[in-house]
Amino acid sequence: MSQDNPLISVIVPVYKVEEYLDQCVDSIVNQTYRNLEIILVDDGSPDKCPEMCDAWAKKDSRIKVVHKENGGLGDARNAGIAVAKGDYFGFIDSDDWCEPDMYQELLESCLQNDAPVAVCNVFVDWECGWPTEYETFACERSCWDASEVRRYFFNGKLTAWAWNKLYRKDLIPNLKYPTQAYEDIPVAREIFTKISRCALTGKCSYHYRQRQGSIVNSAVNLSQFTLIDELRKNAEMAKSFSLEEVAVARLAVSSFNFLAKVEREKDPALKEKISSLVEDVCRYQFGLREKSVVRKKDRIFLYCIAKGLPYKMVFGIRRLFQGVYWTLNMKGGQKKQ
Repeated sequence: MSQDNPLISVIVPVYKVEEYLDQCVDSIVNQTYRNLEIILVDDGSPDKCPEMCDAWAKKDSRIKVVHKENGGLGDARNAGIAVAKGDYFGFIDSDDWCEPDMYQELLESCLQNDAPVAVCNVFVDWECGWPTEYETFACERSCWDASEVRRYFFNGKLTAWAWNKLYRKDLIPNLKYPTQAYEDIPVAREIFTKISRCALTGKCSYHYRQRQGSIVNSAVNLSQFTLIDELRKNAEMAKSFSLEEVAVARLAVSSFNFLAKVEREKDPALKEKISSLVEDVCRYQFGLREKSVVRKKDRIFLYCIAKGLPYKMVFGIRRLFQGVYWTLNMKGGQKKQ
């Protein structure tokens, strides 16, 4: 590998994103760092995306296209990894886009800190018109050691997202994505419990588009409980590093959020999950003061369930509280106008 000009393979799984694909690819080809191999993986997309990928390959010689049958996001990433030649690997989801200097910043952070992984901050862009949010991992270029990486992964501060990171080639054996929802969590668990350090650019460089029909924003369904299953595995793994309480806190909050979604559902399959979600919440250790573990306005409700109050009663009170909170906010907004 050339330290002066290493090759970065950027893998883009593509499926039903006609409206967004050009913006995504354009943001990659115009990176300030030019030594890129851009791999567009057409995951059996039924729209015009396959033709759009081929058209981009004709425009830029750095672009390769893989056409395959639909196998899901993880399978598409694996197909890209299989043909990639890079010294470093990055991933971008095809409905997102990135700032022009993202890969320059990520690479420099890796090299400066001799780190196998670098992470940038994220813009969360809502299509519905809500203001842009920011996911900030660091405010300046810095580096976490192994103990910090593990703690921040288990408590949720270091997200499992594949796409705001750069991975060194020697991590390829760990970059094997399963064909499931939340496929990035087991990969992140494998990586972040083994690496010695993780570099942070301190800059917001990745635009994470929140679409109404995306997996994250879709109505609750049984497949989404994969998140809870993976967080339970995190809690089990965390025991090896004396970080079980940290991981359990993260699990309890996610289980509480799922419980809030399913407690009024009529689907028997979802109802069957309720008792295990309550058990997860009851594992929460309230002496733990992890940053951003739970929203302040929900802390009392989570506490009540953990202390044995019936969840239906708790969520009934919570809905009343939310109604009052919403009304007061609306009145406050009208006065400001």
